[in-house]
Amino acid sequence: MNLNNPISIIFLSLFALSVAVKIALDIINYRHREKYGGEIPDGLEDFVDREKLVKINDYSNSKLKFGEIEYIVNKAVLIALLLSGAFPLYYAFIGSFVSNKYLICLAFFGGFSLLNLLIDIPFDLYSNFVLEKRFNFSKITLKLWISDLFKQIIISAILGVIILIPLTFFVYNLGNLWPFAVWAFLVVFSFLMQIIFPTVIAPLFNKFTLLADEELNAKIRELFKKMDINISQIFSADESKRTTHSNAYFTGIGKTKRIVLFDSLIENHTNNEILAILSHEAGHYKKGHIVKNIIFSALVSLTGLLIANLLINYDGLYGAFGFETNDKIIGLFLFSIFIRPLSYFIKPISSYISRKYEYQADDFSKKIMGESGSLADALKKLSVHNLGELNPAKIYSSFYYSHPPILDRLRNLEK
Repeated sequence: MNLNNPISIIFLSLFALSVAVKIALDIINYRHREKYGGEIPDGLEDFVDREKLVKINDYSNSKLKFGEIEYIVNKAVLIALLLSGAFPLYYAFIGSFVSNKYLICLAFFGGFSLLNLLIDIPFDLYSNFVLEKRFNFSKITLKLWISDLFKQIIISAILGVIILIPLTFFVYNLGNLWPFAVWAFLVVFSFLMQIIFPTVIAPLFNKFTLLADEELNAKIRELFKKMDINISQIFSADESKRTTHSNAYFTGIGKTKRIVLFDSLIENHTNNEILAILSHEAGHYKKGHIVKNIIFSALVSLTGLLIANLLINYDGLYGAFGFETNDKIIGLFLFSIFIRPLSYFIKPISSYISRKYEYQADDFSKKIMGESGSLADALKKLSVHNLGELNPAKIYSSFYYSHPPILDRLRNLEK
């Protein structure tokens, strides 16, 4: 890595700043928890006792320490690779065996993905079999974990090939028009994934059975008919074989549109609470949040691709990271590295928009249900059951939280 190159200086400055901000925010939130974490918030007295509060804080602190170590290791490895010139050496190594652009692209991106996987494996093992088990969340067996990992590798490899081959073709054959072609391809691909995920990918990891509770089934269908939303099926997913964390989601498009309830959610919540949760999820659909997110993501993607096109035609980008070649595929890889610290500072914007949508979906649920108590109780149960932090520091939640803190959501529902 050429430390005198302007691109290198900008990258390292943004990198150092992102690391400093991240650690500073973690410290602020930790101190906030130490100061206010011992107080049971008003409105949660029936759901949280002193013992549960201690457990919530312990879980938050444990995740913080673990996450900090994982973060530092990943950043340290990246900087070590950049400063040591490992990427140019790897590119030269690949080039000594193959000259085909498509194979070079697959080998380069695939090799980096494999390295990330190898780094992530010990952390994922610790998370599932030590941290999450200590708090009685993780139920996964080593056999199931290995099976999931194998499936994830195969799926990632297939999707990687599907994306990288057209990307390589567009970059080398369409001149400065390639960003628009790649963008159009990614939009279509994302649309197709809305069909493929619920029908092909998700069943590889979970067993989906039609909801057996006839009363709940009828109430859900009545609720969605009231909201003028057509759904094909209502499923229960056996997620409890992995974790006791609860969730529900509304997925798919057209005939693949379906509702999925985690079996742990069905066990821990009343029918009205489940209906309130589902009406919240439907609120995102009715309020156009899904379409808005797709448009926002598409605009961000197109902007990123246009900027990438400028940088991959700039020789300084390659020299900054120690490359003597100006191979455009390598340029795209370097752009993906360069943009990382910058994208960190865009996160508060997407977080703010997401929290705004959550409030709107809560309001929609309140209107459809005709009362706010069911959703409020559901949110309390979900937060306490999942040991969610009850009162994070304002600056921390503003930066990171895609959902408003539980107390803010409850205050909004009480209006």
